[in-house]
Amino acid sequence: MNRRERRSMQKQLGLVKFYQKQTKEQRTERIRENIENGKRMHKENTEKVRVMQNMTAEEKESAEIALLAQKIAMKKGVDLLEAMDEAQTQYKSKK
Repeated sequence: MNRRERRSMQKQLGLVKFYQKQTKEQRTERIRENIENGKRMHKENTEKVRVMQNMTAEEKESAEIALLAQKIAMKKGVDLLEAMDEAQTQYKSKK
């Protein structure tokens, strides 16, 4: 969502008038909370990226196989163990 879309949505929801009616203390509190949430979200995302980069090749393969097994289990309606066996064979055949 770009800036224009965000502004038009804020106007439609009536947030612009709401923000204008807020006192200075309320505005600063809202901005402070936004900054804290942004910092928290940034830390979470950087941690996710760090964990993904530190995964070994074997862990990445096992994660891909597990995801493929879940998709197979949902698609065919079989239990996860059977889907895991099939996912391993499919993964090895693709490699």
